[in-house]
Amino acid sequence: MCIADVLSLNGIEASTASINEVNQNQAVFLHEISSEDAPNNCLPCLASTVPSLEKRRSSTCSPRKKSPLKPHGNANLLSSKPLLQRPIAGSHVPFCPIQKKMLESWSDIDLCPFKVQGMNYLKDKKKDFASNYSAYYPFGVDVYLSPRKLDHIARFVELPIVTSFRNLPSMLVVNVQIPLYPATLFQGETDGEGMSIVLYFKLSKSYSKELPLHFQEQIRKLMDGEVEMKGFPVDTIAPFRERLKILGRVVNVEDLHLSAAERKLMHAYNEKPLLSRPQHEFSYISRKGFEAFLDKLKICVLDVGLTIQASSSFCGAQKFQGNKAEELPEQILCCIRINGIDYLNYQQLELTQDSL
Repeated sequence: MCIADVLSLNGIEASTASINEVNQNQAVFLHEISSEDAPNNCLPCLASTVPSLEKRRSSTCSPRKKSPLKPHGNANLLSSKPLLQRPIAGSHVPFCPIQKKMLESWSDIDLCPFKVQGMNYLKDKKKDFASNYSAYYPFGVDVYLSPRKLDHIARFVELPIVTSFRNLPSMLVVNVQIPLYPATLFQGETDGEGMSIVLYFKLSKSYSKELPLHFQEQIRKLMDGEVEMKGFPVDTIAPFRERLKILGRVVNVEDLHLSAAERKLMHAYNEKPLLSRPQHEFSYISRKGFEAFLDKLKICVLDVGLTIQASSSFCGAQKFQGNKAEELPEQILCCIRINGIDYLNYQQLELTQDSL
């Protein structure tokens, strides 16, 4: 998986009803509570800090021939799916109140389930439950199939108009890209058919009152693509984006009927945070394990969140310079619950030449 798109929409005030105002006894779609579409004036996605796949391949003297793609369950998966041309964002996965527990939906998370570095983490190394407010709140989810990875997926959908803010982007789009092609021993084969679970968030109107000033500044640095100094073992410059951290939690582990080996892996890695640095690549064993887990996504209830790692945290052998206690506790950038996704129920996103 990779987090590919972070963007803002500099729109105007829209006549969009709050999800909390919708009848709480039924699932709803974004297009049922919003009647206006956004102009195509969003900021570009955050640029990758490592060379693209094509550039890395061109540097090798004898690139490998790409193996045939074998999507899970159906070899004709994409060819049998109609193409969607600029669909309305949030029009494919319905919202459902968290207490109703309906699959093929998404829900708000009222009480944050994630533990983050606490106020005294520099002293006791303990993590505490994060505060119950986020910088960005969800307003929609989509699932799309595609013949290859899609960067900056917001180019292919119609976004709603949202309130514009001076200091921070008004909208956050997170594209979780999951491969549907077989895992290979060699890392060169890293593109092919897959699905995108697209999460849409909008900035809290009361962010300036609810969020600490240091966290607001961290968000700005993240969105602006700033860099910072690492001080060990030698001074190096690193993109601030490398602090972006993924939080994941499988809620209904007992419902998944895991094997003994799968349960061991789930116990070891469930709720473990992961830095989303683009240079991170999963091992063959990790990718094979996730491949085996794909069929369980249809009944998996998953909490997903993002945070920005405090500068006092270790990153492998290196440590961010500063040991800044004022960056603690860590805050939640955004979070959402995904209630079971069966990718066979979704369609292929059309990639128009104008959008590429």
